[in-house]
Amino acid sequence: MKPLYFLIASSVALFTACTTKKTPIPIIELPKTIEETSGLAEFGNNFLSHNDSGGSASLYEFNDYGKLVGEHPIIGAVNRDWEDLAQDENYFYIADIGNNSGKRQDLTVYKTTKDFELEDSIKIKYQKQKSFKKNKKTKYNAETLIVVGDSLVLFSKNMKSMNTHLYVFPKEGGSYSLSSRKKFKINTLITGGDYNQETQRLVLTGYHPDSSNYLLKAEKFKLENLDSIEFNRYLLPFKHAQVEAIKIKKNKEVWISSEGERNSIPFLYRVNFNLLKMN
Repeated sequence: MKPLYFLIASSVALFTACTTKKTPIPIIELPKTIEETSGLAEFGNNFLSHNDSGGSASLYEFNDYGKLVGEHPIIGAVNRDWEDLAQDENYFYIADIGNNSGKRQDLTVYKTTKDFELEDSIKIKYQKQKSFKKNKKTKYNAETLIVVGDSLVLFSKNMKSMNTHLYVFPKEGGSYSLSSRKKFKINTLITGGDYNQETQRLVLTGYHPDSSNYLLKAEKFKLENLDSIEFNRYLLPFKHAQVEAIKIKKNKEVWISSEGERNSIPFLYRVNFNLLKMN
């Protein structure tokens, strides 16, 4: 994950968008309690998020004004490197799948009820990974988990090729060996994603080593037609940010969140595609 360098003093600040109209973009400051916000889910009228890299094994509830309204511990879970949060009608799926150094052999997706009770653990490994020595350019790393129908779908983060591989596995507890279903050449390091079953819209967030942040969108996404999927890539108006999570709400609004580290703050932003520049 890359560092942040900008400073924001107010709870609602303005960025200048990277668009031809230079339209100011409002952002909403999130509390420092979730400064490593790495996943987003919808919970009633509010959001849920979590920290990564050894933070508390809790989901934090906040509203769309950025006010923290609750903490929900997941008893029995461990936060080794929580990187995303997916959901369906009945469950949340917490993706403890961060593997930046390529050494982990305990990748886990925690399945919880909507009452935050741990129901099951889903263990995964990459079928072709044979070495677990430290490798900063590993292709066996991922920060993105979505629900598509009866399946969980993982998108990899490949520091070497900048491509992403798609992996599919069941929602049910067990141990699964994953093989790539599809490779997408997107020249972006994928950090978050969400899928709307009704509209069949897939959205992903990611970044490039030059510090550019992107939102990728694919329409009519189905696991049965992966060869025909095309992504539109949009430049996000945050040059020095760490966008790690995205959520399509029930009202079809798309929201993203960015981590806050060092001298920066975590923030929430509602996407307006009309203000984004395709890249």
